[in-house]
Amino acid sequence: MLPGAPEASRGDQPSEFEKSEFSVDYAGMKRFAFVLARDFTLSPLSLFVDTLRLAGDEGDRSRRAAFDWQIIGELGLPIRASSGIELMPTAPALRPEDYDNILVVGGLLGRKNSLPASAERFVEGAARKGVPVGALCTGSFVLAEMGLLDGHRASVSWFHIEDFRSRFPDVDASCDRLFIVDGNRATCSGGAGAADLAAHLVSGVIGEQSAAKASRILLLDRVRDADAVQPNLELFPEAKTLSVRRALLVMESNLQEPLAIVDVARSVGVSTRQLDRDFASQLGTSPARAYLKLRISLATRLLSSGKNPVGEVAFQSGFANAGHFSRVFRKMTGLSPTEASRRSPAL
Repeated sequence: MLPGAPEASRGDQPSEFEKSEFSVDYAGMKRFAFVLARDFTLSPLSLFVDTLRLAGDEGDRSRRAAFDWQIIGELGLPIRASSGIELMPTAPALRPEDYDNILVVGGLLGRKNSLPASAERFVEGAARKGVPVGALCTGSFVLAEMGLLDGHRASVSWFHIEDFRSRFPDVDASCDRLFIVDGNRATCSGGAGAADLAAHLVSGVIGEQSAAKASRILLLDRVRDADAVQPNLELFPEAKTLSVRRALLVMESNLQEPLAIVDVARSVGVSTRQLDRDFASQLGTSPARAYLKLRISLATRLLSSGKNPVGEVAFQSGFANAGHFSRVFRKMTGLSPTEASRRSPAL
C-alpha cells in the first residue's frame, strides 16, 4: 500500500479480484493506461495527464520524460466525451500487463454497457494479473459494477454517494476524502481531485517537489493529500474549518440512519461542545439543526422527481414515520410533501 494511504476494511467473502497476492510497486509506476467510458468526463482525464506531464518534464517542452500514458480503445474509432469533444485511442485493449496502472475515466451515469466489451476485458485482465486498477470521477461506478471494488474503500463524490451506496453495498464508499488508495485500487471523487491523486502517485515515483511543481503550473494552490476533505458542500459554502466540513460530510453520508451528534463529533475528533461552537461561529446554527437541513434537502430532491411516495421519502431521509416527516417538512419549507412533489422549493 502507498505510504500514508487509508487502510481498507475487508469483507468476509472477498471476490476473486480481492484475493490478490501481488504487491504494488508505486515507486516504479510510470506507464499509465486510461480506459474511457462512453460520455466520459474530460476534466479529470486532462488534470491527471497534465500532472504526469508537467511533473516529469523540464523546460515546458511537453516531453514524456518520467511517465508515459496511452488512451485505450479501438484504433481509429474516436471516444466521445460528455462535452462533445472526441479523443482518438492511442493503443489497443491488449496486454494490460504492459502498464503499471490502469485508470477508468467515468462519465454520465445511467448508461448500460458504459465500456465496450474489449475495454472491459482489458480492465478485468489487469485486475487478475495484479496490475493496479483505479477510477477517476464516476469510473468508480464502472469498477463497482464489475465487482472490482468489492471489499475495498472507495472515494465517491458527495453528489453521488447515496446512489453509489444503495447500488454497491459491498463497497466501503466514502465522500469525505478527495481520493483513496487502497492496496491496488485507487479512486478519486472527480474534478480537481484527479490532479491530487496524480500528484500523490507522482510523489512516490519522482518526489514531492515534482508533484508540487505540476500543481503550481496548473494554478492549484497546493498538493492536497488523502486526508483532504471534498470541497463541495452545497448547503453550507461558508463552512471553513476541517472539523466543520468533515462533520457535514459525515452527516451527509448518514442521512437515512442519522447519527447522534456525539458520534458525529467523535468521528471528526472534537468534543460536542467544540463542534457546537464551530457550527455557531461559522454557520450560525447548531449541528443538530444543520443535520436536519441536510435531511430535508435530500427529501426535497426525492420529492421533486414526483416518483417517490411520501413514506419512502420519509424513510430515506431518516424519519420514523410519514406523519412526523410531514410536520417537520412543512415547518422547514412552508409546503407539504405533496406540494413539494410538484415543484422544487429553495430551502
